[in-house]
Amino acid sequence: MSNQNFIKQIAPAAQSVYRKHRILASLIIAQGCLESAYGTSGLATKGKNLFGMKGEYNGQYVIMKTWEVINGENKQVDAKFRKYPSWRESIQDLANLYLNGVSWDKDHYKAVVGETDYKKATATLVKVGYATDPSYATKLNSLIETYSLTTYDTSDGGDVDPSIPDPDPVPDIPSKEYDGKDITLNQNLPKDVYFPQLHVSTQDDSQVVEVIGADPDLLDDTTGKKDIEFTITRTEDNGIEYDLLVNDNILYLDEKKFNHQKYFITDTEINQEKTLSKKITASHVFVAILNNHYVEDTISGTLSVRKMLDFTLKGTKLTYIFKDKESKFPSVEQENFGDKFGNELMSEIMEDYGLELDVDNYKIYVYKKMGKQVNHTLDTRYNMPGITIKTSTQGCSTRARGFGAIKENSSTDSKKTEYVFKPILYKHPDEDKFLLDGMPRWAEPLRDERYKKESSMLAALKKYVNPYPKMEIEVDYENIYEPKLLNIQEDFWKGDTLHVLADTSYGVTYEDDVRVLSIQYKPLNPYAKPTLTLANFRKDIQDIRMEQDKRLKDQKRYMQKLRMMI
Repeated sequence: MSNQNFIKQIAPAAQSVYRKHRILASLIIAQGCLESAYGTSGLATKGKNLFGMKGEYNGQYVIMKTWEVINGENKQVDAKFRKYPSWRESIQDLANLYLNGVSWDKDHYKAVVGETDYKKATATLVKVGYATDPSYATKLNSLIETYSLTTYDTSDGGDVDPSIPDPDPVPDIPSKEYDGKDITLNQNLPKDVYFPQLHVSTQDDSQVVEVIGADPDLLDDTTGKKDIEFTITRTEDNGIEYDLLVNDNILYLDEKKFNHQKYFITDTEINQEKTLSKKITASHVFVAILNNHYVEDTISGTLSVRKMLDFTLKGTKLTYIFKDKESKFPSVEQENFGDKFGNELMSEIMEDYGLELDVDNYKIYVYKKMGKQVNHTLDTRYNMPGITIKTSTQGCSTRARGFGAIKENSSTDSKKTEYVFKPILYKHPDEDKFLLDGMPRWAEPLRDERYKKESSMLAALKKYVNPYPKMEIEVDYENIYEPKLLNIQEDFWKGDTLHVLADTSYGVTYEDDVRVLSIQYKPLNPYAKPTLTLANFRKDIQDIRMEQDKRLKDQKRYMQKLRMMI
C-alpha cells in the first residue's frame, strides 16, 4: 500500500475526530504515518494499533516485543498492546487520550484540543512528554507539509461529505484475487479444440462423452451470467450421452471466446410423442455456485470493490482478475450488505460499482467497461434483416420517498410506524424536464430495512429514481462472407461498439454508434444467425423528440422529391 493510499484510508476517521472534538486531523494523520510506518508496522497489521497503545481494548490484545528499563538496564520483553477491530478505533482511542488525559492529570493533553496551528500542537506533544524523541515535532511538521495534510483541517471535513456518517469498521477478509492457479477440469476432455464441441460428464467426472445432435443456444452478456438450452432426440447411436443428460451432471461447452466451459444441468424435460426427446437447461458454474452460495454475514462501511468481491466470494472456488485499474472503481458506502444469496449480492455489486464481468469457468474478469470501438456496420440493406426499436417512458420517475429501518418496539399500525430516520423525499435534479402534464412522476416508495443511515437511503434513491426513457434495440444479424470486406470490417463481441444503419425507402429509421450488451448465439453452429441486444440508452426526452422531428423532416423531403418526379 502506498503512503498516499494509507493517508486516504485513515483520513475519514481523523476528520470525524476533528469535527466532533476539534483535534486537528492533520496532526492525527501525521502521527499515524510516523508511528505505524504508514500502516505497515507489525502492531498496525496485527492489532490495527497505529499509536503503540498498551493494554487491552474490549478484552482484545496482541503480544509484541518492546524495550523496558529494568534495574537500570534496557531489556526486550513481551508486552500486551491493544488490538482494535480497525484503524478507526485506534484513532478514536488516541482522541480519547487527548480529551481525558492520564490518570494523574486529566488535563495533560488539554492544550492539543482546540489548537488550530499544527506547529503549536506538535510542539505541545513534545513538551508534555508524549514522545521521548526530541525531533518528534519536526518529523510531524515535515509530514504535514509534504502531504499537505492541513487540507483535512476544515469544518466540512475536506473532501469528505460531513452528512455521511463515520465509516464502520471494515473486517479483514481473505483475498479472492486470482493467484495464477487454475482448477483442474475433467482430464478426459480433448486437449486441443479444433472445432467447438459439447461433452457430458458424470458428477464425479469419471465418465465423459461427446454429445452429438445437440445445438445449444447461449445468451452471453456483460453480467457474466450464462445459461444454455437445447433439445436432443434419442437415436440408436446416442444412448450413452442421452442417458447421462440428467440433473446435476456436468456439460462442457466450447464457446466462442472460452473453451471447455463448465455447466451444471438444472432442468430436464422428457417429451415422448412420435419420438423420444429431452429438453436440457444448464447454468454456467459461475451462476450455479452463486445460486447456491448463501452469505449469512453482513458488512457495512465505505468499501472498495475488492472488499465487496472478497466478502461475496468467500468460501467459494471463484476468484477474480481486474482487467481495469482498481482506481477506476470508486469506494461506495454500504450498509448491512449481505444476508442474501451470492447471485443477488453480485448483481448489487455490479450496479453499485458500475462494473462488468466476463467469466472463464472459476475465473471472473472484472471490467469497468469491456470491449472497444470496432469498424463494423450493421446495415438493413446488407447484413441486418431485422431491427426492433422500442422506446418506453413507462416506469420512468422523477421523485420517490425512501423508508429505512423501523425503530424497535414501534407500533404495528402502519400509520403510527416510527423509523430510525425520517422518510426521505428525493427529487431528481432534472425533474423539470420530465414532468407529465406539469406534474412530477412518482415512483413507488422504496422500503428497505437494511438502511439505518440517511446517507445510505439517499444513495439508494439516487439509483432508484430514473426519469430517462428506456430505449431497447434488438437486431437480427447475418455474417455474410465478403472477401472485399475481410480487411476492412472487424469482428466484434459483447461490449464492443459498432455502427447501426436502419434505412427504408421512407428515409433513415435509425443510425447511431451502439454498444453490444448481449449476444444470443449457437456456439456449435457458426452459420446460425445471432441475436444482438444493443445498449439501453438513457436519453433526454428532448433529444428523442429532436430525433423524431428530424425523421419527420426527412420524410417530408422524400415526399417532395416524389412529387417533383411525378
